[in-house]
Amino acid sequence: MGVRGLSSFFNLNPDLSEWKNLHDTKLVIDGNNLIYMLYYSSHLECVYGGDYDRYAAAIRNYFGIFKTCNVEVILVFDGGHDVSDRKLKTCQRRLQDRLTTAKAIARTGAANQKILPILAHDVFKDVVRELGIPVMQCSSEADEEITAIANHFGCPVASQDSDFYIFDIAGGFIRLDSIANVPSTTAVGDAKVSALSCRWYHIDHLLAHFPGFDRCLLPLFATLLGNDFVNGSTFENFLGRIKLPKLSKRKLKISKRHTNMIGLLHWLQMATSVEGTISQVLVTLKSGVRDEAEKSIRDAVIRYGARSSSFVRNLQDGSQLELLNSSGVPFPRWFAEQFFSGVLSPYLLNVAIVHKVFHLTQIDCFEMPSSYACSLPLRKTLYGLVLGAEEGSDVAVEEFDREGKNMVRRLELPSYEVSRFGRLPKLHEIEELDVLTRRRLFDCIFEFDACALKYPEPLHIMLAVVSYWLQHACSPTNENLLRSLLLNTVLLRLLPQATQSSKKVVIDETCKNFSKFWSRPTHNHARHFDADLVYSCCQLQTCLMFARSINRVLLRPYSDVQFHRSFNGTFLYNFTKEL
Repeated sequence: MGVRGLSSFFNLNPDLSEWKNLHDTKLVIDGNNLIYMLYYSSHLECVYGGDYDRYAAAIRNYFGIFKTCNVEVILVFDGGHDVSDRKLKTCQRRLQDRLTTAKAIARTGAANQKILPILAHDVFKDVVRELGIPVMQCSSEADEEITAIANHFGCPVASQDSDFYIFDIAGGFIRLDSIANVPSTTAVGDAKVSALSCRWYHIDHLLAHFPGFDRCLLPLFATLLGNDFVNGSTFENFLGRIKLPKLSKRKLKISKRHTNMIGLLHWLQMATSVEGTISQVLVTLKSGVRDEAEKSIRDAVIRYGARSSSFVRNLQDGSQLELLNSSGVPFPRWFAEQFFSGVLSPYLLNVAIVHKVFHLTQIDCFEMPSSYACSLPLRKTLYGLVLGAEEGSDVAVEEFDREGKNMVRRLELPSYEVSRFGRLPKLHEIEELDVLTRRRLFDCIFEFDACALKYPEPLHIMLAVVSYWLQHACSPTNENLLRSLLLNTVLLRLLPQATQSSKKVVIDETCKNFSKFWSRPTHNHARHFDADLVYSCCQLQTCLMFARSINRVLLRPYSDVQFHRSFNGTFLYNFTKEL
């Protein structure tokens, strides 16, 4: 992620950053990075579909530490994919890497490799919203907005993305994994405050080793090395002509892979203008690739440079954030507000604008259809809701998904009608529908008739999804899994109440009786990994994920399923096997 080789270069040269104490400040955090880092660093299970309750606890603990140090966190998330498809190859490569990892895990249930469970993004946003942490979701890639927001507040950025070594951030850049997880006490004047130690970097630290280097040339440096938008091989011929300077006086450590990097920095140190430098690079390339290479370079200069920010304008004067569809027509105000606040998934923007979606492979049975296959009718209806304004056209949504052991792309046409309801409303019509009509539409989509059942309203979507899943699953559903799911939901709702209930002793004792089922099972010749069981859970998760999007596009006629209070994959696996 980011500029190739840059993270390892800074790891080799820790003196390019300095230790600082983080306290009494704002901090803009790259939300997408943190979702992954926090799940993996908390040593949570990835094999059985996600331990979302434990992830929620880890999220609360993590942000509680910042609160102790009076660090006001602002979370900024990526939005939809770029309409230019600049990152298409990067996305496809990551999908393929995830598929390879999922296949390796599915063979034996080995936990030495990890993939993020698919509902982790939703759990993270749900919990930070409960904590009252500000969330901003961009329409596309977030890096530029993160930089602009941090510069607006004059505060640091925290991320794992090496692109932030290139952005000119007044408050500096902090790698997320360098931030201490235990506060320390430090003196500030006559007072003592709680603080988090971290490694703080500013581009001046790097440029100090290259006197006279024009910081406006750093975007060129990143582009010529290669990043998520530019294939590094594009400029190999040019980089091969650069000679490595003597490094004894620069006090920089490099490995063989960093040779071109240092040579390029030295060469750019001698450059006098951006335009002249671009011309010198282009003349070394074959004529057939020059136009594309020049566009890549100029796009990068814009991307890394200072630019206007809709979020900053909103912070400054309350300017409305506008979201446009593929035809340049604004989405309804409610849709834009829900999207920019992170309530609506970026998946919806990919449907609406680029008509292209990427399905993250789970721990599937790879001889069976993708775990997303059973939720296809839900997706087609979701596409119809989002693309209703384009009804009558030939628009289709391109889905990237697993087929067998390979990634394929398919075109799926939206559904614009629902049985027993009729024509779907367009986005601008949804707000005009009363809640009973929106509830009826939701139930028709899921073919769910709850008239004969009595249950609390917050369980409605879970019951509708389970009913749908039983009818559409690609393999027979284990009845014991249903029993486990019911018990799992009950226990996860009891646990938060255990500390404050008058029946604490009873609840504690009940939970204790099931304690062994929360731990990772052992797999050996006698107890094989049950891939079929995990595959069933994966299918359920795709239905839950798209049910949430449908419910939110319909302006939440029902209470959302709280995944962290409903689903622990390890428990489901263990208890089902026990039964």
